[in-house]
Amino acid sequence: MTAEGPDSGRMFPLTRVNLTVGRSSAQAQIRDPWLSAHDFDIRLSSNGPIITPAQGKPIYWKAGETFVAGTTSFKLHRGAGEPLRIPKQPKTFEISCGQPPSPPNVLLQVIGAAAPLMIGIVLMVVTGMWYFLLFSGISVIIAVVLIAQYRRSRRRFVEKIRAAIEAAVSDFHGSIFTPEQMMLALTADGPDPLALAGSQPQYPVLHLGTGVRKAAMQQVVETLRWQPHLSARVDLVVQLKPGHRTVVTGDPDILHALKNWTIVQLLRHVRATRSGLVIDGVHVGGSPVVEISQYPKKPDDSHVHHLIFTRDTEVVIDSLTTHIDLADRRIEGPWVASDVVPAGMSRASLDLITYELGLDQPNDQLSSDYLEVSPQCMRGQAITELVTSLGTGSLGLNIDLVPDGPHVLITGTTGSGKSELLLTLLAGLIERYPPCEVSMILLDFKGGSSFNVLAPLPHTVSVETNHVAATSFRSLKAIAAELFRRESLFADHQVADYAAFRSKAPHIDLPRLVVAIDELRVLIEQNPEASTILAHLASTGRSLGFHLVIATQRTQGAVSADIRANIGSLICLRTATEHDSWEVLGTAEAFSISPTTPGRAYHKAGSSTPRLFQTSRYLLNDEPIVLQPCEASKETTLPVTTDWPALIQRFRQQAASLPVPDPVLLPALPQQIDKSFLHLLPASMGASPIGLVDDPTRSAQYPVYLGHTSDPGGHLVLSGSVAWIGSAGSGIAETLAVVAEYVAGSDVETVFLDGRPVVGDPNRWDTYLHYSEANADILQHFMADIKARLRSNTTVVMIIADWGSWANALVTGSFQGFDEQLIHLLRQYSMSLKIYVFGGRELAGGRLLGMIPDRFYLPKNSSTEHQMIWPKLVEIPSLISRAVLVTAEKPSGGWEVQLADG
Repeated sequence: MTAEGPDSGRMFPLTRVNLTVGRSSAQAQIRDPWLSAHDFDIRLSSNGPIITPAQGKPIYWKAGETFVAGTTSFKLHRGAGEPLRIPKQPKTFEISCGQPPSPPNVLLQVIGAAAPLMIGIVLMVVTGMWYFLLFSGISVIIAVVLIAQYRRSRRRFVEKIRAAIEAAVSDFHGSIFTPEQMMLALTADGPDPLALAGSQPQYPVLHLGTGVRKAAMQQVVETLRWQPHLSARVDLVVQLKPGHRTVVTGDPDILHALKNWTIVQLLRHVRATRSGLVIDGVHVGGSPVVEISQYPKKPDDSHVHHLIFTRDTEVVIDSLTTHIDLADRRIEGPWVASDVVPAGMSRASLDLITYELGLDQPNDQLSSDYLEVSPQCMRGQAITELVTSLGTGSLGLNIDLVPDGPHVLITGTTGSGKSELLLTLLAGLIERYPPCEVSMILLDFKGGSSFNVLAPLPHTVSVETNHVAATSFRSLKAIAAELFRRESLFADHQVADYAAFRSKAPHIDLPRLVVAIDELRVLIEQNPEASTILAHLASTGRSLGFHLVIATQRTQGAVSADIRANIGSLICLRTATEHDSWEVLGTAEAFSISPTTPGRAYHKAGSSTPRLFQTSRYLLNDEPIVLQPCEASKETTLPVTTDWPALIQRFRQQAASLPVPDPVLLPALPQQIDKSFLHLLPASMGASPIGLVDDPTRSAQYPVYLGHTSDPGGHLVLSGSVAWIGSAGSGIAETLAVVAEYVAGSDVETVFLDGRPVVGDPNRWDTYLHYSEANADILQHFMADIKARLRSNTTVVMIIADWGSWANALVTGSFQGFDEQLIHLLRQYSMSLKIYVFGGRELAGGRLLGMIPDRFYLPKNSSTEHQMIWPKLVEIPSLISRAVLVTAEKPSGGWEVQLADG
């Protein structure tokens, strides 16, 4: 906490994470011109707080010590603070020490001591008797004793002066409260932390800081010889009596800090006494007792004290005027002070205390102001703007995501109205702009409860939920691909940003892309890589017409520093702790929002001061009017949320005739697909479609084919050996039927090794062998026959069903098993032998798979233990015939594929 200085009373919670402190480039920004931009870091450790100066070694900050940087003193505080003391009317700075000791007459003492001494010396010389000198020396001893007694009395009197001054200083300090005590009182337990109850002083009592004053001495006429001991640093306290004026001059930064602190004390007095105050022409409270202005003038109202803060240094001092000169650090008026160190307070602290006092702040009743659908609905252009309305009336707010963004972070605890605010923000964009101007991708991690209502609108490209974690990650990849496409588009048109492109190419539909995420923490927990992707999107999308709207209960652990660096607007609803509010706004204001006002929040754009607003509901013209009898004993609460189904239906009707651009995000793959609906390649290629690939990085969906040769036209044709890994019920049996039909109809040598329990039709194949008949001798003849065909350059396509039935088969006359011999054949005859193998765990963990780069993994019904030996794949829904395709060109992650089942 800042205890003293121009920005006193600031509180910052300490954690084990570094808190940077400085004038500007820091998390804790202190308005102290003597601090550097980044002055020091502080964090908690197991041994206590550690301070690391910007260019120094770390030091431990011991409890009870005051750390000074610039002109600011910092202190550590733990737990709740103490309630304030009611300020008291200041006394005169005077002390009573009794009568001072009278100083001896030095001349008489010298004469009295010197005369007997001279006579004694003469008598000793004349008579020669030395004892005359002894008797004459007694007078000198008496004089010395008198002087010593006076010095001791004087020293004791000085100690009395010091004790009396210390008591007077303590009395002055006890009559006021400091900015530190004021802010700590806000955390105090009890019904009256700001001492608003009880007997208050008749006129406002202000604490201005500290300075050096000289105490007056009671019952002492001659005080000149005590002046060096009467000066002391004391709290400077003034009482603002009506008909007088106080003029404060000096540097604007220090002037504003002292003005803020003065206003805080006056607001507390106004609240406690139910009086009033005028601040630069703005009337607060009841009948004013103080008027604060910027222009020097003589008092013209005997009922008001004039408090003037000005840079004008020419001040005429009279009996009614007190001049506080911050430049020369002096106070002149009814009393004088020098070496003045003024107290100060930031505007953020002033706003917080003003809110706590409840002066000129909205009450806890929700506003009756409503948003309405404009007659100009969906007619706006988002070339240079992206405006949405969150509220109207005295607590209304409009946000333009272009200058105030481009990205928005919304935080708030459960029940604070976060989802309603998020929907209102998006509805404001929909209401203002047509689908060709704004497109939305909505990622809902509350199970669809937030965004499902917006799904029917043409503005909404997709609503993804956390029911399937893979779909949200797929959306992020598609968004990244869209931003890359826009970068290329802007480069082709030689423009630097979105506005320039829209102006240069108005014929091209390129809507602004808004991606809204409700409960970011769930997304990050399900997909840790999403944080990196979002940070990249946030940084690269600034000039591409891309806007992130992120909502989360708490930012810690969810919003990374890279994402936070690109957030332009912060919206903070009620938070669960003060620390959460500090984390977002840099103040504790959001923690003070009443639970009875859901939707009330603070908006902070850039480094500006947070602004309070209230989320309004949309009111439709055709909503029914209900009349109820007024009952004084019964309160009636108006609806606080929008009738979303009715509003969305109104928007759908408005957008029905409007053009809709091509979607940025393609719909998810169908859960079932027939190969007859897939695009066929020319028959000369001998290729057949077996599934549909979802490629979000290219924003495309296209068939995957089995064929004998690759396609130079760019189609995805698997021309080599292929493996399918899956369990029973995953769709692997249906895929085997599709592949068998394709192979059986081709004009190559076909071989079917059947490991299924039921024997198939052998007549469809040139060679058919069931595993129940495949003993070691038969397999020896089989392998010899295959080798003979391959040596004659015959193309052989072999299907192996249920590899687990063949993996451990033995071959007569060879130390190699059946799998080893197949691997040898693939190595030796890779151009003429093609194997389509289907299996489960044995195939996934076997050596044969290493020879086959093109593989389909079907996760349906595969246990976690089985999938542990699979490579790292993209997450996909657990559906029948849904697979991940891994190829030599795509060895990591793979593509999501829906395999054909007929």
